[in-house]
Amino acid sequence: MNSSRRSALKAMAVLAALPCLPRAWAAEPGQPVIRINIPGPRALAFMPVELIPALGIDRALGVHLSIRYFPSGVRSFEDALAGNAHFAAVGFSVLPVLASKGEKVLAVVPLSGKMPPYALVVRKDLAGKIRKVGDLKGRSIGVSAGSVASKTYLNTLAEVVLSSYGVKPSEVRWVPNAQNIDAVYGALAGQAVDAVFCEEPFVSELVRRDAGRILLDMNTPVAMARIPGLAHPRSVVAASAESVRENPQRTELMVQMVQRTLVWMHAATPEAIVGKLGVANENERRELIATLARVPDIFSSDGRFSRKQVGETVNFLRAASVPLSADLDVHSLVSYQWSGNKL
Repeated sequence: MNSSRRSALKAMAVLAALPCLPRAWAAEPGQPVIRINIPGPRALAFMPVELIPALGIDRALGVHLSIRYFPSGVRSFEDALAGNAHFAAVGFSVLPVLASKGEKVLAVVPLSGKMPPYALVVRKDLAGKIRKVGDLKGRSIGVSAGSVASKTYLNTLAEVVLSSYGVKPSEVRWVPNAQNIDAVYGALAGQAVDAVFCEEPFVSELVRRDAGRILLDMNTPVAMARIPGLAHPRSVVAASAESVRENPQRTELMVQMVQRTLVWMHAATPEAIVGKLGVANENERRELIATLARVPDIFSSDGRFSRKQVGETVNFLRAASVPLSADLDVHSLVSYQWSGNKL
């Protein structure tokens, strides 16, 4: 039996443990609703959350997961902290920044694994002029939009990347855009920016649509070695500490939904994963499948936090010159009791 067939059978076995459920995803009368905000749609780092209702895992646990999309993780989390959602999917490095401003926040379950599929993509018509990262000095770069309280994870990472190649963040003009393909493509194709910093599947989609050329692929050993702390967790599900404390059962259910989804994804083929998302556009479907095949470790396999990865976050933020409290314990921002942990 080939590996693809074995993977498919494993994935079917995981789903077989769940009750058969109708495809309609509306909440049933009297069914508890858990609300979560995420960047997107189709932002790869947060795909496991989108799969939860598609797989029926929320309904199997007796709840309805309601998903709302935002331009970035920062925006999604701030809306949740304002009381409009129970949870938000966000870049983990945002949490120490918010904590330094007095916010009581907790990560409850990880989404990401080990492989960072980021890239700098330059406009097609400028590819001949911008041949190296240093050529971006004085240029405009599109990146996901943050807020007054915090930069987005991608914005922070982009600044670290530029600095590692000798370009100060102040030497470029940052242009905010939403974290979805329409916004990223529009920024390049409409010549609103000279380059964008984004992640898959948007990178491949920009190249396929002939809007840009990859200037720097972060998914290479050489590029990764230049960035301190790059092994830190990319994406997590987080909440206010008060929300976690007041309703531990809801937190436990959220963690269970994510962990069951990640286990299913780990056993499934890229084709099966994308098939569950119901992607209508054939080109987009192929790009997602190809991306998942290229970076098989992009998602956590079990939904448990790695203490080593969490600790790497401090090195990353220091490289980004983010002011942190001297007594900050980054592990205090992780609620290990719900997801479990490993080295």
